[in-house]
Amino acid sequence: MYFIEKTQECVDERRGRRKIVPVNAFDRFVITGDPIEDTIIPHAVWVWTCMNDRPWSERVYHRWLDKLLAAGSAEAAYLAASLWPARGLMAKVTYRPAGWLVYRGQLDAEAERLILTEMLREIDGLRPSLYGSFEYDDVRFPEKLPTYYIKRHGFTHPICGLVKLVDLKYDSELQSRIKEALAAPSWSEGVKGAAMLLYLSLKAFKDLSAPLQEVFNTLEQNLFKLDERHINIINFHTEKIEKIDYNLVKDYINYLIILYKYSTKKILSKYMSIGLRSKDILYIGKNIESAIFSLKREEREKVESWLEKQTDDLRIKDIILSIYMSKSNDSTIIEEKLKTEQLEKKIEDIYRNIKYFDKIKLLINQARIYFNQNNNSHKICYFISDMLKRREGIIFNDNFIRDYAMIISSWHPNRNYLPEKGAFLYSKHIGLYLYYGILIEWAKITANFRDKIVSTGQMLFSKDNINKDKKLNLYLRTRERVVKNVCARKTDNTKRKIDLYLNKIESSNLPYEEIRHELIDELIDIMENNYYETLEYLKDENNLEKVRKLILYNIDLFRRKSRNLRLIELSRINIKSQNMIIY
Repeated sequence: MYFIEKTQECVDERRGRRKIVPVNAFDRFVITGDPIEDTIIPHAVWVWTCMNDRPWSERVYHRWLDKLLAAGSAEAAYLAASLWPARGLMAKVTYRPAGWLVYRGQLDAEAERLILTEMLREIDGLRPSLYGSFEYDDVRFPEKLPTYYIKRHGFTHPICGLVKLVDLKYDSELQSRIKEALAAPSWSEGVKGAAMLLYLSLKAFKDLSAPLQEVFNTLEQNLFKLDERHINIINFHTEKIEKIDYNLVKDYINYLIILYKYSTKKILSKYMSIGLRSKDILYIGKNIESAIFSLKREEREKVESWLEKQTDDLRIKDIILSIYMSKSNDSTIIEEKLKTEQLEKKIEDIYRNIKYFDKIKLLINQARIYFNQNNNSHKICYFISDMLKRREGIIFNDNFIRDYAMIISSWHPNRNYLPEKGAFLYSKHIGLYLYYGILIEWAKITANFRDKIVSTGQMLFSKDNINKDKKLNLYLRTRERVVKNVCARKTDNTKRKIDLYLNKIESSNLPYEEIRHELIDELIDIMENNYYETLEYLKDENNLEKVRKLILYNIDLFRRKSRNLRLIELSRINIKSQNMIIY
């Protein structure tokens, strides 16, 4: 909301200044440490940078990055380092997204936690929310991470046991990599975990296709390589034994919830019977809440007893509240007869000494996580509006409630429920529209860019007679700069591509150093495949100087990669003599 309103305020107060957004605008952001809340901040600052004629000084971006890091907002800090135009930002950030961790391999406990969390969130329809500018910043389908890992590093980690069976069925490379690992005389702990999970995954189906049956047969023939712990876990999940020590299962709880995502209710009931602790589950969202809701109707005493033991976990308190708010027969719909006073009292009963502001945030999270369909967001906004009206005397009109309900339900990872493009067209609010632009992913902006944006922009400002042209032009220019700097791979403009690659390489804000070499390789291909456009680009002395500097610092790479020396010669570098000469 701050980004939306501050953007509008700065545009309205514009008086011909080059910098529309002041340098102190960032200071009003509230950094929460929550990755979903905070990842709007780097995009907001990036949009503001594009609105202004030029970036702020590099020390400004470094100061803001330091604030994100100090607040423990690792995901937002990574995104800021990859987007903001200042050198040396990424060197301060240790966090890397799940896609990059799989790309790199060598998974430690923290990397394993991040990957499993993304896979658990995907069960709820949520996807990585960075919208970053690098290839592996956002994996659109986290369930494919095990496939990527096996192809890159082999069948070596328990993550591999969660490979999608449809991928395994049709991909001979996957089949061979798995068989190769299973054929080893003995298995490492990583292979044992992967083999156990894959065996359970295949065992759940009676009729397997020939390729999957072959893998299953190989697994069965090699089960003797597992230790007693893994055999007991298999027996427990195939109903051969009724009980198992919870500590034997604990390390695999998140794997098994992902594996049995289509029968969560059944698997939770089994785990509750052996002492499941909710804090061992990395992500608790709508899928688990729905399973508990249904399970409570069938095994009320068992579930209520379990919930009572887990109330030191705030996520369980959230589930207790969501079940209270739901209709008795449908966990996706808020009870129509529920009154604000009743809801407030229940919140106080569950959370005890909860602050007034935290009640509102709690309800927003309920809308985002548990009630993100139908008209639930509108109902929750009316609860919030009613509380503010009684407590603070603040009254919101229906249009504000409608728009804010859309903002709540359209949070970053909730891509499946984004409103239609025309949803905000009558708001005449540039901040709101730019925020919505963030939600629909930068990459999608490039298709038919000029036609679509002009038409929607004109609709947005069609009833605004004051500064109509200025606002529309600013909106178009800002979106175009975002595309130019984030989505250059998708543009046909060679000069724009070269600029982006040079800026990324020079900034050194790369996830890993080897990415620098990949970017240089891609840049060489672009320049060699677009010779005459490159020649035109190098006529500008500033551009020429940047390219020459890059070549000199990476001369061996250019010699090895270039199909001929024409590109080096275009940069006026003489490599024929022993000592290179720039002329």
